[in-house]
Amino acid sequence: MGKTDGISQIENVVFVIFGATGDLTKRKLIPALYHLYAKEIIKNKVPIVCVARSIIVKDEFVKLLNLNEFVPHSKQKTLSKFLRQISYYPIDIRKIKNNSNLAEFICGIDRKYDCQGNKIFYLALPPPIFQPAVNIIQSGNLLKGNGWKRVVFEKPFGYGLASARELNECIRSVFKEEDIYRIDHYLGKESVQNILALRFANSIFEQIWSSQFIDHVQVTVAEKIGVETRGGYYDRAGAIRDMVQNHLLQVLSLVSMEPPESLSPDHVRDEKVKVLRALERIQPGEVAIGQYGEGLIDHDKVFPYRKEMLVSPDSQTETYAALKVGINNKRWKGVPFYLRTGKRLEVSYAEIDLVLKNVSSSLFYKRGRNALPNVISIRIQPDEGVAIRFNAKYPGYEMKLHPASMEFCHSCQFDMNSPKAYETLLYEIILGDQMLFTRWDGVEASWKYIEPVLRIVRNKKKEFPNYRAGSFGPEEGERLIKRDGREWCMPRKMGSVPD
Repeated sequence: MGKTDGISQIENVVFVIFGATGDLTKRKLIPALYHLYAKEIIKNKVPIVCVARSIIVKDEFVKLLNLNEFVPHSKQKTLSKFLRQISYYPIDIRKIKNNSNLAEFICGIDRKYDCQGNKIFYLALPPPIFQPAVNIIQSGNLLKGNGWKRVVFEKPFGYGLASARELNECIRSVFKEEDIYRIDHYLGKESVQNILALRFANSIFEQIWSSQFIDHVQVTVAEKIGVETRGGYYDRAGAIRDMVQNHLLQVLSLVSMEPPESLSPDHVRDEKVKVLRALERIQPGEVAIGQYGEGLIDHDKVFPYRKEMLVSPDSQTETYAALKVGINNKRWKGVPFYLRTGKRLEVSYAEIDLVLKNVSSSLFYKRGRNALPNVISIRIQPDEGVAIRFNAKYPGYEMKLHPASMEFCHSCQFDMNSPKAYETLLYEIILGDQMLFTRWDGVEASWKYIEPVLRIVRNKKKEFPNYRAGSFGPEEGERLIKRDGREWCMPRKMGSVPD
């Protein structure tokens, strides 16, 4: 992201995926790599070695990928060429501590594509299996010799501070921090990346981006979907571990960080970590939680959370969380950041809303003229863009106000499809740019903030379920913001007239 002319800078590299028959590989990694190939970004440069325990041959593995779901019939020739870059190697890394055959196989691919020893190891695995994967990588001498080596893995980065530290020690026993890429896929989304440009390339925003002008900030990530096939994981994690500790705090830190010294990855991440370390300790009344019951989603009846697959029938896990967060620094002192996320809500959308303070003049705040606060809305998904709500005179003889909007619609402005988040992230990994990836001190700071939140949640009296599927969440979430004399911003489609 911080580099220019990136495509020409890409070096040949062997891309090794551990856990290649898993859902992440099929739904995200292989489709993203295919699109990078189809755009000729990694063509003939990035052979892919897929490693998994299933004893199958490559043709059977390709059938499992079900690539026709995302590749149109007109692109079958391109797909066939892409598949030539894929190899499959069956091995159960939990049972074999040292496998020189796998190492020889990878090194053979390295020589065939002239990768000069460059390797990326993507751990598409549950964290408990990281150690066996690291052992295989280390014992096979895959880190020795020429070229660079990088390791990639996804959240969860632990289930708490202690397990996060254990996970970090496991990875750091073999890889240096500058070779570690911790993926938070929200940071790959175009609108999240656009926050830096919006703030620091536009004086109309940067000049008002502080407590002097902003009353409060809202960060919302709402989902219609339930836990789907992730019930076993989710029932242990919950909304706070699954969403707040990573996605929402990462977005908050981007919105609130100080201007970095430069756009180098470490300068940007330095400022994000400063924000996370400045978060004020949360109080019990500043956390609201909920769990969905039965209800309707798009007119279809859905199960309550406790009847989802692999979920305990008396589960006390939260599927909704709302937090009031304070930042103890000069720029943001006194400005609350309201974070909320939930499953089985009425709509799916992700948005940042910066609500400005009312103007000091009282001209339009008397006699029922209803001047609404100005709002800067950054829509992350589904309709990427930026909108500014302001007040304008309603046509007619009287001085009546009506909300109006100025908008930047990403898909309208740019006659092109934005790269999907994983395309961007994999491209940056291959390029060697860490700006969109979480550094260890950021992971540690976020867990230090979240652990007291989790203790509050454990001690809360829970009367679950406390919101219907298809609603906007529990009453407790509404009270969290309403008792401050504020209200949640409601989603609307980009291009529609504000209420």
